[in-house]
Amino acid sequence: MRDPYSIEAEHGLLGAMMQRPELIDTLSDDLSAESFYFAENAEVYRGIMAVRSAGQAVDFLSVGNHIGSLGDGSPAFAYCAEIVKNTPSAANASTYAGIVRERAINRSLYDLGSQAMDIAHGDQDTQSKISAIQAAAMAIDSGSDADEVVRASDVLVGQLEVWQERHDRHESGQTLIGLSTGLKDLDEQLGGLQPEQLIIVAGRPAMGKTTLAMGFLTDATVRQGKSGLVVSLEMSKGQLIDRATASEGKIPLNLIKNGTACQSHGDALGVAVSKLKKAKLFIADRAGATVGRIRSLARRHKMRYGLDILMIDYLQLMEGEGGNRTEEVSSISRGCKLLARELGIPVVLLSQLSRKCEERPNKRPVPSDLRESGAIEQDADVILFVYRDEVYHENTEAKGIAEIIVGKGRDVETGTVRAAFLGQYNRFENLAAGWKQEPVAEPAKVASLADRYGKRKERF
Repeated sequence: MRDPYSIEAEHGLLGAMMQRPELIDTLSDDLSAESFYFAENAEVYRGIMAVRSAGQAVDFLSVGNHIGSLGDGSPAFAYCAEIVKNTPSAANASTYAGIVRERAINRSLYDLGSQAMDIAHGDQDTQSKISAIQAAAMAIDSGSDADEVVRASDVLVGQLEVWQERHDRHESGQTLIGLSTGLKDLDEQLGGLQPEQLIIVAGRPAMGKTTLAMGFLTDATVRQGKSGLVVSLEMSKGQLIDRATASEGKIPLNLIKNGTACQSHGDALGVAVSKLKKAKLFIADRAGATVGRIRSLARRHKMRYGLDILMIDYLQLMEGEGGNRTEEVSSISRGCKLLARELGIPVVLLSQLSRKCEERPNKRPVPSDLRESGAIEQDADVILFVYRDEVYHENTEAKGIAEIIVGKGRDVETGTVRAAFLGQYNRFENLAAGWKQEPVAEPAKVASLADRYGKRKERF
């Protein structure tokens, strides 16, 4: 088994820093005194950085004088001189630095084992323990700061390739950058659901926000071959599968629920079930979940099955941290945004709206209607409101038509997209040009039929 340290690499790195001080800033990336296993080497490193920060010339003499004596009482000057003398070549300094970093990470992993034991014996619930251990492991993995600050010219080099890829995609007719929503007009408005985006889907009860978001997931998994995870705090796995099956098969949801769909829509049911069985669509239903638990679940899921899109239904049922509910909701929305960044996928988060919109003559929602916290609006990359006029106005001319209002969008224009809402199938569809709801029989015509029936009855 390899030792979790290398005294040769530590000496080679420190010697190179004192021989070639101009390399210090580069070699010290991702390093700290704790990166050194031997205490005297850690002390020399602190001395080098202190002399450098003071604007003084760095060599074995200045560093030794700054330190004075080492922990064992021996003069630091002699130790620094010995290190420089035995350094084979400063040209290999970056290799020495890499070895020091690698061994420091290995030691952190050893420590993680002990930390995991302590967490396992704690009083937290199991999911919180798993989340804490994962967070500790991720902290080791994400401890690198070497690539945080880069020159704009370096970014442009990579971005030129991105621009070329976008051009090629556009030339081939592929206009989407992210995942398709399944709705053509909405895709054109958003450019698809982008990686690292937090997408809020909000609406009053019965507007269809869960139906819309589930449509995103089923389209991504059934037609685009992606992997999607639904975390539902409101509905059970069975309820969500009922809805997904009704949508995919265009089967009235009530027939699936009452058990008659097998006879009345047997073929359509079989096709829908076959599609869903092949899809990489995963469902978790857990009441009262926290962002930490969902993060733990999503990380584990991505490692096992891959993950391209995550849906959480819905924000107000989640538990957060803070002294009041506003602070809790703020921590939840911020946590979901960080989760999207961490996993590199779009996270679709459903949210309720306050009743304020129903007190206005125009009941179409605006961002300020989001319940319990303005932080939701700040953290979201895209906010989609679902509005159906027929919920409020029975005789509206827009029956069967839903408005998907883009209330906020980073790099996306706000506006409204119309879609057909097929409530019986739990489904949104593209709105065909000139589409109209089937006309309802007028009372006058019904009365006329009744009169004719009455007259026919008089003949007998």
